[in-house]
Amino acid sequence: MAAGFFNSPEQVIMLGSVAVSLGLLLFAVDWRYFRDWIVVYLFKMSIDLVLASVAVESGLMSYPVRYFSRYFDTSILFEALVFPTLCVLYNQVARARGAGAAVFYGLLFGVGITFLEYPIELYTDLIEYTGWTWYFTLFSITILFLLSRVFIAFYRWGCGYFGRRLF
Repeated sequence: MAAGFFNSPEQVIMLGSVAVSLGLLLFAVDWRYFRDWIVVYLFKMSIDLVLASVAVESGLMSYPVRYFSRYFDTSILFEALVFPTLCVLYNQVARARGAGAAVFYGLLFGVGITFLEYPIELYTDLIEYTGWTWYFTLFSITILFLLSRVFIAFYRWGCGYFGRRLF
């Protein structure tokens, strides 16, 4: 049936990433906070697409095997599905906790992604570091998680503040 989909480790990893990300979105996300999570998802996806494009165009990394390679130089799968989904989960975990917990969970999620990305970079053609290293990944991903946390806090404050003032 779909033997062509599983002809390389890269295809297995990409399809597995789609399945896991969609499963997390459907079953792990607390959709009572739908408005917040949609905003986080779209914010994160926008930032990721821009920053990944800059990294690729600067020659720091490349994505030899990727979906929609004709249209995107970045891994659209990671930038538009996997990373934003994980960011929603990070914000869900850190939602009712303080700044220290937000930093701890940001670092924990960053370590998890780096732990998975490093061997993928070494043993597959999904990502290739040229001027990049695993610790740049750890640092940048952790900072992006924290940035999303700051953004959603600002968004919630703005909704509360301007929602009362305008009507």
